[in-house]
Amino acid sequence: MASLVVPTHGSWATWVAVLSLLLTVPVAGLAAESADAAAEAQRLSRKLDDLFRSKSSRSKMTMTITTPQFERRLEMQSLSRGLEDTLVVILAPQKERGTATLKRGNEMWNYLPKIAKTIRVPPSMMMGSWMGSDVTNDDMVRGSSWEKDYTVAFARDRETPTQRCLQYVPRPQAPVTWSRIVGCFDRSNDLPKVMEYYDEKGRKARSMSYGDVRVLGGRTLPAQWVIEPHLAERQGHRTVMQVLEISWDVPVTDEDFSQVALRRGL
Repeated sequence: MASLVVPTHGSWATWVAVLSLLLTVPVAGLAAESADAAAEAQRLSRKLDDLFRSKSSRSKMTMTITTPQFERRLEMQSLSRGLEDTLVVILAPQKERGTATLKRGNEMWNYLPKIAKTIRVPPSMMMGSWMGSDVTNDDMVRGSSWEKDYTVAFARDRETPTQRCLQYVPRPQAPVTWSRIVGCFDRSNDLPKVMEYYDEKGRKARSMSYGDVRVLGGRTLPAQWVIEPHLAERQGHRTVMQVLEISWDVPVTDEDFSQVALRRGL
């Protein structure tokens, strides 16, 4: 019969140390991997925030709104400073010319030239439709931040060889009403490919697809955004935004984001 070998005090200590090392290494590896993933998710979120922003920018774009009843096309000019201040002015068609939206800090206003009236947009309306499109007021002025207003983690089940995806869940005090957003990015350049927005009932309410990647103002970015609603009451609706030109780090002052500038236009 084989004899039982009883470890000495020294060999017990060695065995325990080895076992502890074997158990600790996988846990440490998982923790490091998790930390790396969290840092990478934050990096992608920061890049998404900065994609169309810098210290300041000036741009021209078009918006084509399609519904079952009509189609109309707006031409606009926009001036922004960081994530805080934005002024958007409609240039065409003539009947809409001069209609403008201003966001300054946490406040937002619309100016309607036909009645020469400035209307304050309350925080509760930030997720409302801008000019009857599938774009929200928040989309137009980027009042929220992907990095600061959401907790984020990789959505591994949505990944493919060409894209990786993140799931965004609003922080408790964030000024948004989406229950979650899933965003997928091109692995080759980290640019967004599609963002899917889910309402408070967990339904996919709309998607925003990005395309027409080109160099604008020396920066490579998607120049076209296609917004499509998915809820039954919005079937047949579609909004396409096309960036025509953009300049970064343009000179701006506080006066450029004043009530006077809102009424005067760019």
